[in-house]
Amino acid sequence: MKISVIVPGRLHGFDMALYFQKLNVLNELVTGYPKRFVVPFGIKKRFVKSLYINEIINRTTNFLGFGYPLDFVACESFDYLASRLIKLDSDVYFIWSGYALKTIKTLRKKNPKAKIILVRGSAHIEEQERLLQEVNWKNNHNINLKIIDKELKEYEAVDYITVPSTFAKKTFIERDYPIDKLFLNFLGVDLEEFQFKSKLAIKTGLNIGCVGTISSRKNISSIIKVIAEINYVHEDKFRLYLTGPIDHKTFDSSILKSHKFITYKGIVDQSKLQQVYSEIDLFILNSVEDGFGMVLLQAMACGCPILATSNSGGPDVIKEYENGITIPILDEKALKDAILWFYENRGKIPEMRLKSKSIVEKGFTWDDFGKRNIDFINKIIKH
Repeated sequence: MKISVIVPGRLHGFDMALYFQKLNVLNELVTGYPKRFVVPFGIKKRFVKSLYINEIINRTTNFLGFGYPLDFVACESFDYLASRLIKLDSDVYFIWSGYALKTIKTLRKKNPKAKIILVRGSAHIEEQERLLQEVNWKNNHNINLKIIDKELKEYEAVDYITVPSTFAKKTFIERDYPIDKLFLNFLGVDLEEFQFKSKLAIKTGLNIGCVGTISSRKNISSIIKVIAEINYVHEDKFRLYLTGPIDHKTFDSSILKSHKFITYKGIVDQSKLQQVYSEIDLFILNSVEDGFGMVLLQAMACGCPILATSNSGGPDVIKEYENGITIPILDEKALKDAILWFYENRGKIPEMRLKSKSIVEKGFTWDDFGKRNIDFINKIIKH
């Protein structure tokens, strides 16, 4: 068996490729990262093809303060180069959505027997756009309409689509996408990189943490608002630690300096995130839309109880009131009630930490993720 992985950046494509490499079935990894950044992750140089035109375009425009106005151009450029340079002898191709249409057309002509699996890391793109409108209603559209149109064509052109959460799968089913073309595979975490460490019992207050882009999509402003209200009543016993880049288009960064309970840690390299998780008592993912949220598993592996919205991987990893709580999106009352529950039941948090650790160890490692991919491949190749 030969497998190709085509991913525009890193995402979970490297973890996917590493498992295939371990089983000697990896044929190539096509990525938007330069080879010198890929090899340290453990992927052998001979398997790597670097097509970093999309990274150059997006990073340059963002560095200049324009955001990503050329995102469709970046997608098309990577897709075009991949369609010309990929190996044509693989049995299975995993290709990231938005970067796949030209490559799919090439494979249908040159390697018609190959199975093509589209990797969709979020909800159905039309549902993603609808949900983003809930928090960015001033924008006519949040996702480039050309990208939406391209992805919809990709959905129809591939053999299967793999999605990372029950929530994401549901958004496809609700739009009448054939259920037999959907492959649900939960993401994973590296337990050596994110290690569990025991913590002292919580005596007063809570240290709350969020990791990821600080944006309206993550609904960080509601977390800040709710904690400010709680602190007014509970004498500033709650602290909020924020880690990650700021989306200045959807989040006013001045608010970070207007509350003493906020500590902004900036952008932290993944290798140092374990320390971030070790400082918090409760991890929150308050996203309006999140395909899964790998940070959930990272935090759980480090022993954090979880508070997450239903529009994420939260329902797949949370045992209610055993290691966390799920809440509806855009529900500040539910968010406040849940935070207060953790505060009032902080004596249970040590037990919840152990439960979080136990859950990720039984089905949510990258090896678990890789094995599910292989099992699915073996199933579809037999057909």
